[in-house]
Amino acid sequence: MTPVRRIAIDVMGGDYGPPVTIPAAIDALGRHAELHLLLAGRHSEIEPYLEQLSDELRQRVTVVDAQQIISNHDRPDSILRSFRDSSMFRAVDLVRQGMADASVSAGNTGALLLAGRHLLKTIPGIAKPAIMAIIPATRPGGYSYLLDVGANISSTARELYQFARMGAVVAQSLSGRPQARVALLNIGAEEIKGTAQIKEAATLLQSCRDINFTGYIEGNQIFDGAADVIVCDGFTGNVTIKTSAGAVKAMQRLMHQSMQRRWYYQLFGWIFKPFFSDLQKNLRPSRYNGAALVGLQGIIVKSHGDADQQGFVHAIEHALKQTRDNVPAMIASRMASASDLTDPSI
Repeated sequence: MTPVRRIAIDVMGGDYGPPVTIPAAIDALGRHAELHLLLAGRHSEIEPYLEQLSDELRQRVTVVDAQQIISNHDRPDSILRSFRDSSMFRAVDLVRQGMADASVSAGNTGALLLAGRHLLKTIPGIAKPAIMAIIPATRPGGYSYLLDVGANISSTARELYQFARMGAVVAQSLSGRPQARVALLNIGAEEIKGTAQIKEAATLLQSCRDINFTGYIEGNQIFDGAADVIVCDGFTGNVTIKTSAGAVKAMQRLMHQSMQRRWYYQLFGWIFKPFFSDLQKNLRPSRYNGAALVGLQGIIVKSHGDADQQGFVHAIEHALKQTRDNVPAMIASRMASASDLTDPSI
């Protein structure tokens, strides 16, 4: 018998809140028979969405009343002082209490990270958690993973090393790839290039027997699929992923503007419509939505704030995959096997 997977959803978070998060939650519920959802938010705003559910689906939904909402404009540290009754805090706390196996939120990233570190704590041996995002890739399989994308502005060599180990475990769980290829993002492929931290992290990874470390990767190779897991500090990762999203939007706008300039461009557009539809599907941000907060003693998935319903479903399914493998336990086991983690010189 398939075990029940309980996921807590912060339904008030994100740019759109319940009109997107609750229909997405109901959609995911219908797709996965083992899924039970705990919807954290204002009871009065949640219940109208549940009235048309079948008895079978309604029995797999629990409403957790939370009256407060933490917005993107609130200071992240205020969640620990003034927002303990917020939907975000309650959703993460359900994981701490053991009432949920994972939590999903599209809310304030800094607040979610603070709530996770405060309530769930980091895995022993992990200095700092990281945010791990899915990125498109042109090779078969269609995607790779990038971390850190914003949890830490700067990182030591030891932290980059830990990000690589954690990223390999999560990639194995989410993609099914038995041994992920791990690379460090750098300004060149040569060993002499890069900061002292990157060079030292490379040395650590080269001596790690359970990591398939392939060396350095440059920015123009990120989307080639040359690596399954790409490691960098949070400042670099955040700029990289946002610049990439902006480039995709710019390309889509330029294509649309070009189509409007000549009537025969529009004719070609009609002829090649299936091609353009397929291209747009592959570039759609919702397909890659859902970033894992790795390194915590519990599962948290961060959805993009402006994710649509399909994108939020992806984030829920991202969390579901991690619960099936118990990713935090896998990471803890991998870290416990690394004797050099306790070396203060690293």
